[in-house]
Amino acid sequence: MADWRLKPRAQRCAACGAPFAPGCGGHSLLMPAADGEGHERRDLCAACFAALGARERALASAAWAFTVPQAVPRRAPEEAHKVSPEEALRALVGRADPRDGAAAYVLALLLERGKRLAERQVARDAAGRRVHLYELRGTGELISVAEPALDAEALPGIQRRVAELLAFGVRPRPCVRRFRRARRPAYRVKRRRG
Repeated sequence: MADWRLKPRAQRCAACGAPFAPGCGGHSLLMPAADGEGHERRDLCAACFAALGARERALASAAWAFTVPQAVPRRAPEEAHKVSPEEALRALVGRADPRDGAAAYVLALLLERGKRLAERQVARDAAGRRVHLYELRGTGELISVAEPALDAEALPGIQRRVAELLAFGVRPRPCVRRFRRARRPAYRVKRRRG
């Protein structure tokens, strides 16, 4: 059985050298190789294929038409849609919501391990918690993160929260407004006395 090692479509016509433009077509011919062993692919533009003689067409083992696909704009990779840990940590610290303390602490640990944050100081706040002061390398920005009391049962939830932050960013918490109920009018029924 023959070993077929055909090259992909060429960027230019084999006869005239004109480049194949997107959306335009051409023809590929499978011709005997010049050295007499195997076959080689020749890609021709429509004009050169039309000018090809019947004898040369008969030499081709196979022939097919092709169309150069239009250039498709590249989609940004998924990583471009993701939020960097630095952005997520900045947003959480700026929001100062106590419910996000554990996620902010885990993000700070990730950045410290990745050598993006450098711990500069550890102090205690009024509640007795340890507060880590980090410096963001490159910018010199200081970020303080309080160390939360973590228990083993809460870790899967914190892990999910950090994954959501990195995938979708920090979304503002929904603001729920409570409206007063409209008072119902008081109807009095008058009875007829008769």
